[in-house]
Amino acid sequence: MVGDGSKDEMGVYKELMEFLESGRADLRNAASEAVLGVRDRDTISNLLECGIIKSLCKLGSRHENAGVSALKALVYLSSDGTTANKCIEDMIDCGAISRMSEISLSHASSESEALSSANKNASNNIIMWCKRVNYSLALLANMTRTERGAIELCGRVMPDEAIPSTTTAECLKEKPDLIEVQPSKPTISLLLSRFLSNSYLQPNDQNDDADDNDTNTESKTNSNTDSEYQEQSNDNLAENEFCTFANQHHDPFQHFAAILMNITQVEQGRKFVMKIIHPKHNSNSINKDQQKVRPTSVLQQILPHLKSTNPVRRQGIAGTIKNCCFEKDAAWWLINEVHLIKHILYPLAGPEELDLDEKQGMDPDLWLEGPDKIREPNPTTRLFLIETILLLCAAGRKSRDSLRLQRTYVIIKMADMVEESEEISEKIGDCVNFLRRDEAGMQEGASDQLIYDTYNVGKTKRLLTLPTPSPAGQISSSSSSNQDDYDDID
Repeated sequence: MVGDGSKDEMGVYKELMEFLESGRADLRNAASEAVLGVRDRDTISNLLECGIIKSLCKLGSRHENAGVSALKALVYLSSDGTTANKCIEDMIDCGAISRMSEISLSHASSESEALSSANKNASNNIIMWCKRVNYSLALLANMTRTERGAIELCGRVMPDEAIPSTTTAECLKEKPDLIEVQPSKPTISLLLSRFLSNSYLQPNDQNDDADDNDTNTESKTNSNTDSEYQEQSNDNLAENEFCTFANQHHDPFQHFAAILMNITQVEQGRKFVMKIIHPKHNSNSINKDQQKVRPTSVLQQILPHLKSTNPVRRQGIAGTIKNCCFEKDAAWWLINEVHLIKHILYPLAGPEELDLDEKQGMDPDLWLEGPDKIREPNPTTRLFLIETILLLCAAGRKSRDSLRLQRTYVIIKMADMVEESEEISEKIGDCVNFLRRDEAGMQEGASDQLIYDTYNVGKTKRLLTLPTPSPAGQISSSSSSNQDDYDDID
């Protein structure tokens, strides 16, 4: 492709790369802005062939405005188009995963010290740090869409400090060559701690984000994006909201949700998220409350983010849950220990009014909000959640019975009535076929009879008949009346 260009054009590309590595800050800034403004696919392809990715990665490590622009350009180049895969491979080859991990794990204080010579405003320094972290995690999310990138980030074997209760030694005895192939890395656990912490959230100042909202460079940091949703007006609004959040820096660790989703495509990533962590008790402590702490997991820690106000977090966590459900052996644990069903049904529940029969067996959180309940607006997140239900349905009869008893059918039936996406409606139809069909060896209508027998559905109205309101007794003007003497006997 480069050979088709003129010599003058090749000279421009080489000169641009020299400017990116120049010792002058103004030239570096101008060159990074020039790359960011490129939209022609042929020009982008020629830039990649010239090796511009390596220059951008080096510039992205600098604590300056040009470094932020370079990271932003890398996000754009790796997010969409026919050259995205080429860009991702080039970034991995030049060690971008290590570079981006260092940026995302940096501290705001150290960044402020590095920027103090160029910018005396501490607030602006914090904003620049947030932008750098946001873009670096967006790049990690893009690079981990591939299996190579996911393994490069999380390693083939997680160390004990990454998963406190994992038996790494046993894994190494069975496959001692794994460490030689890919060393273990605790990077994911360090990023997780920051993702779960609220101390890194910044005030959402729309004025600070005005320059970012002009472009949607990281609108596709997740591993799945559906172009057909563009035809739906409501879904367009949801996607615009997603892009707005993705470009803002007030939640710098929001894209870690997409990273979790991507690494759970591989077995080691799923083990990290689903590994049961047993709390460490102090043998000298006599605190009884400490002994009551139950084992937990990364999955249980991230489930509350399905209710986050940030659609980027919600979408990534929904995708992570879906990927975890591919472990069929974990279905019982997911349903009975993690209580996954109520968490994935909550975003799908809407403001529709339910009768008493439909509420029987349903988690109260799904209907207590009444008309104020808002169904998940992001179509991609809804798709992940419906596919999660479908995977649980396919896990076995016990899983389907649990879904039936927790009234999953009622929620997805209501959701399907207002669903605009044909793809999601088809998935809901598949779930309904699983939930309403009779199991093998059972008599006709057995699936419905399970609900009837468990909750007495259909008899509820007769059993819960209440007395009608009663008026106060008639007040008479005298203490006695002939009308009260019904038998005329004194």
